[in-house]
Amino acid sequence: MAGAGQLTGPAPLLPIERRTRRMLLRALEPGDAREFARVLEVSRAEWAPWTPSRPAGSSDGDVFEQELERAANGLAAGTHLRLAGFLDNGRDDGRLAGLFSLNEIVRGVFESAYAGWSVSADQTRRGLGTEGVEALLDLAFDEPPTGLGLHRVQANIISRNAASLRIAEKVGLRREGLALRYLRIAGRWEDHLMFAMTREERRGRGDAG
Repeated sequence: MAGAGQLTGPAPLLPIERRTRRMLLRALEPGDAREFARVLEVSRAEWAPWTPSRPAGSSDGDVFEQELERAANGLAAGTHLRLAGFLDNGRDDGRLAGLFSLNEIVRGVFESAYAGWSVSADQTRRGLGTEGVEALLDLAFDEPPTGLGLHRVQANIISRNAASLRIAEKVGLRREGLALRYLRIAGRWEDHLMFAMTREERRGRGDAG
């Protein structure tokens, strides 16, 4: 059984960008602080039920700096790819529409990551969340250097979060089960529905299309 079930350590990731029909997905930069703060402000009430509670006394600026640090550390460790979706449609260019991430990337026998996303409250009901997650899945499954070459992506969604559940269904994520009291969100332990997709399933959707 020597070597069975071994996981290899992730290698550092190169920065990756991806254009969709209406957005540019890229890493946040220091110059994005004002736009990031604007999105936090307009989305505060809508995101609150689905977001872990902030440390007491932290500001929007603190949240931005922490996000920059997480993104940089995740690339260096090869464990997280955190991207921001900026509108790039010739009309309202530069507005931050959403955040999209592949987290806890594990290599070796697993080759997997967890997907996460949030759409700015002033950009909902436009299909931008679906557009961004479709691009995120392509990034996960495409081979390097344009993707991560993963085999599986999982997404865990609070069972009351109807908007995120719709996105999961639209992009073809397969429901696998229910995790009771899975994560502490906004001060309470929340049940999460578990969704997943493998590379073979993603390719099958492309062939069917």
